[in-house]
Amino acid sequence: MTSTLGIVTLSPKYEEAFTRGLAKAAPAYGLKVVRFTPLDLKPASNLIQGQTYTNGHGFVAAEFEIPDLIYDRCLYKHDAQSKKAKPIMEWLKKYPKTDFLNTGISNKMMLFEQLCLLPALQPYLPVCSLLKKPSDLLSMLRKDGYCKMQPLSQHHAASTYFIFLKDNTFTVQLSPEQVITFSRPSDIERWCKKYVGRYFLQFFQTSDEKDFLFNEIRIFLMKDSQNQWNRIGIHTKSPTENSHLSITQKSTSMIGFDHYINTLQPHIKELLLDDIASIQASLPAYIDKTLSPCFEFAVDLLHTSEGRLFISNIRSKPGRSAFLKAYPDKENHLIRTILAHAQSMKSQPKEVSYEQKSLHHRSSSHK
Repeated sequence: MTSTLGIVTLSPKYEEAFTRGLAKAAPAYGLKVVRFTPLDLKPASNLIQGQTYTNGHGFVAAEFEIPDLIYDRCLYKHDAQSKKAKPIMEWLKKYPKTDFLNTGISNKMMLFEQLCLLPALQPYLPVCSLLKKPSDLLSMLRKDGYCKMQPLSQHHAASTYFIFLKDNTFTVQLSPEQVITFSRPSDIERWCKKYVGRYFLQFFQTSDEKDFLFNEIRIFLMKDSQNQWNRIGIHTKSPTENSHLSITQKSTSMIGFDHYINTLQPHIKELLLDDIASIQASLPAYIDKTLSPCFEFAVDLLHTSEGRLFISNIRSKPGRSAFLKAYPDKENHLIRTILAHAQSMKSQPKEVSYEQKSLHHRSSSHK
């Protein structure tokens, strides 16, 4: 019996080519792919006015029931569409006839605080704090190091900023092409005021200006049909001095990890490989216990020129463009892995969501 796999995004054009490849391969796994946005759901009838894939015609407009399986690729913004979409998605997650392949991380800072409880990961974690008032940023920048400011919720397609203080000048990296500087504390306080309560701060301690030369590494992990975690790729951005840019930026040059480690001094290379092995040995088990359902995630790492390694981000809805730039030949493997996991979910008990686990934990702690 064919099951329906729904790909839900805020825009039908998001990852369009990849979704088409997913839909073409789906019948071999007993699946039929449809795509829709949250606003396509008609609450009165529980029908969706979306698109279904047909051979020869691609995606065409169609009305269908809520899919058996849903793959959530929604990245929200602070706009009217996102405000309407979020409660619809929350309703869908509770719909009894549907299983979600994945879930988002509702509070990144809380996740980092929980990771700090794992001894194996403590050496790689930056200090985190909520941006409660503009002076919080100033206090952090006046230490020896630099600061990353990112949204609390992974659901949001919002910008991440790297900020540092040098020679009494505050530098904020906004994008690969845009850097702004502030000479007065009051100016940067005014700039960051709009992010108060929505962003959190990460502080990366550095003792040498050379540590501002670093590379960004991303590890991409996925579950196979046997529910086992596998690393399907690791890549890095080309080295750039004083560049604190996200590897999701389109203009960034991606290189494979093997090329990168061959540029390192032997002792730094050995240390990096050991550190990555430690992270990979500890993190997936924690993700399984606390973030469910989850079948894929990416870990963003910052590697300094002196050999220090930091975990800077964890993504349960990782982008694929950077990965496919580094590994263009792995697109079919990525598609097959997603479909095999979706196929296996139909024979497994429904997973308890991260939100339900958190609620149960809070209730139990008060008994």
